Amino acid sequence: MRAADGVKDLKDLMAAADPAAGVTGDPDRRQADLERILAGPGPRPRPRRGIAPRLWVPLGAVAAVCAAALALTLLPSGTGHAYAATPPPLDYRRPTAAVPAAQTLAEIARRTAALSEPDGGPDSVLEWRDWSLFTRIDGNTVTSRVTAEQHRVLLHPDGTGTQTRRFDGRPEHTEPYESGLYRQPVPADPEALRAMLRASTPAVDSASGLAQALRGLLRVQVLDPAQRAAVLRLVAALPGLSYDGSVTDRAGRPGEAFSAESDGSGLPTRYTFVVDRDSGRILGDEAMLTTRAGALNVPVPSVISYTAYLSARRQ
Repeated sequence: MRAADGVKDLKDLMAAADPAAGVTGDPDRRQADLERILAGPGPRPRPRRGIAPRLWVPLGAVAAVCAAALALTLLPSGTGHAYAATPPPLDYRRPTAAVPAAQTLAEIARRTAALSEPDGGPDSVLEWRDWSLFTRIDGNTVTSRVTAEQHRVLLHPDGTGTQTRRFDGRPEHTEPYESGLYRQPVPADPEALRAMLRASTPAVDSASGLAQALRGLLRVQVLDPAQRAAVLRLVAALPGLSYDGSVTDRAGRPGEAFSAESDGSGLPTRYTFVVDRDSGRILGDEAMLTTRAGALNVPVPSVISYTAYLSARRQ
C-alpha cells in the first residue's frame, strides 16, 4: 500500500468527524496568503538522515476496544503481513426464531419509560472505559496499536466539573471538564431528542451518526427512565436494525444486542448497541468493519471500536 493511499483512506474514514468539513473560506484570501508565504524566506529544513516521514493518526472516533488487559500484538495474515490485534466479536446467543428488532427494542423502551427512580443529588458522576486504535503511516508502512483509557467525570449543574483519566495504564490525571454541546435537559420525546442531536450530528438518522451522537451524550448526561426510553426509540428507528440476541458485554454484564450497518465513517461498518433489558441503559457500543479495512492495519472482519458505559448516577 502506498502512503498516499493510506492517508486518503484515513481522511475518508475520519470525514464524518471533521468539524471543518463544510468550511470553504474566502478563495481570494487563501490565494493571497499562499503567495505571501511562498514569497518569504521560509524556515530552514532540518536534516533527516535516513528517517522516513511519520504520521500518527488517532482514531478515537472510530476505535475503543474494551477487553481486559489487551496488549498490542501482531497477528500474521498468512501472506507475510502482520496485523494489529483486535478483540474477538461478542458471543451473541441468537434467538432460534426471527425476532423483529424494532418491536423488541420498542417493548424495552415502553417498560423503561414506566420505571420510577429517585432523583439523587445535584451532581452527575459518569464512568466509562474506552479502548482505542491508533494508526501510524511511516513511509510505506502502516502500523496500528491499541491503547486503553478509563474515565471518571464529576459534573456540576452548571455543566462544569472535573475528569479523572487513566491512559494506557499510566497514573491517573485529573483535569477540568465541561458538558459542552449537551448542557440542556434531554427531551423525553424521541423526535425532540432527534432534533437536539441533529444540531451537532447531522447524520443522526444513520447508525454511524447516532453512535457518534450518543457517545457525546452519554459522557455528560445521567438520563432518567423517560430519557433513556427516548434514546432506545431512536435506536429502534435505525434503517436495517437487527436483533443479535442476548450477550454478555465486555464488562461482564448481561444485555441485548441490536445492530445496524452504515458506511458513514468512510468504511462499511456494523454498529452494535448493547442494552440492559431491565433498566433500558445502553451498556456499550461497538463498531466492526465488515468488508474492507482501508488503511487500517487490521483484518476483516474486525472489531475496531468499543466503549463500555460503567456507571451513570447522581450524587
